[in-house]
Amino acid sequence: MMRCDTCLNKVHTKGQQTMASPITPPAETSPVSMISTALLMLRSQARAITHLTDIYSADQFTQDNYTKSIQLMHNSLVSGGKIVISGMGKSGKIAEKLVATMNSLGLHAVNLHPCDALHGDLGVLRPTDVLVMITASGKTPELLNLLPHVPSGLARICLTCTPDSILGRGATAVLSAHLPGNLDEKAIYGVPAPTTSTTACLAVGDAVCITLAEIITAEKEERKRRFGKSHPGGAIGADYDDAVATTVRDVMLPWAEVGVVDADADELEILRAAAGRRWVCVGNERLYKGHELVQPNVRGLRLESLRRVGSKDDIKTIQKGEVVIVMKDMNRFAGIYEGN
Repeated sequence: MMRCDTCLNKVHTKGQQTMASPITPPAETSPVSMISTALLMLRSQARAITHLTDIYSADQFTQDNYTKSIQLMHNSLVSGGKIVISGMGKSGKIAEKLVATMNSLGLHAVNLHPCDALHGDLGVLRPTDVLVMITASGKTPELLNLLPHVPSGLARICLTCTPDSILGRGATAVLSAHLPGNLDEKAIYGVPAPTTSTTACLAVGDAVCITLAEIITAEKEERKRRFGKSHPGGAIGADYDDAVATTVRDVMLPWAEVGVVDADADELEILRAAAGRRWVCVGNERLYKGHELVQPNVRGLRLESLRRVGSKDDIKTIQKGEVVIVMKDMNRFAGIYEGN
């Protein structure tokens, strides 16, 4: 066996297995140099966040477009729609993270890969949805190819480091993650590997998630209950044991997710309303479980015969199998709950 003191590799003679020991970095890569690179990156990331804080504090265009974006997403969610987020490469990873964060906060969101969208997944989009496109450059080819096929009238929001870009200018609203030239990755260390740009987009995206959650659910305790309900496992779940649902509103199906059709609707219209829904209400008179509508002679439940409960009522007051109507007030429905 020979030993190379330079690289500290053990090389066995012919016919024997080769084993490599840990390799010492080249002499010119000193610990000081390594820490220097780490500090350069951390400072650059911090400067990117500081820059975003400054423009969101003072730039009217940025503020107006942020507010408009939040309004569009809020209107979609309260209308029974969802937030559809799309991006390529590293931006696609950010899209996946923001979708996960939104869903954990009780905000309905899905990820849409731009390439898969052109091969059938475009069907995920509904008229009440909002499409959020994440692109650092504002000219991602895959998103540009997708746009002509997005249903007209669908709100489009662009989360980008380059608001004055083809995708930014063509969007209904822009979520700015703008970075000046001196914070461009290539300017910092010579390689355009997404770092400061992804940090900027992720930070703005996280701000959107929390802002939406606060608007949709104004009460802090209610937000905590929703969040706890979405995190039953792990360390987060252990911290939120007290957030387990105890009131009807925590477990009910919101009325916005009930298919509603007129009393004179034909069979096809009723079946369409039932697609993907747990409950369908016909003529404000009868309530049907969506999967039961295909069965012969199904009669459903008479709406007037169902017990009304308040959204803050304890679920323990509802018997197993009992279907109740949850009320916002004396005249408005909030949702449906079936005891279990």
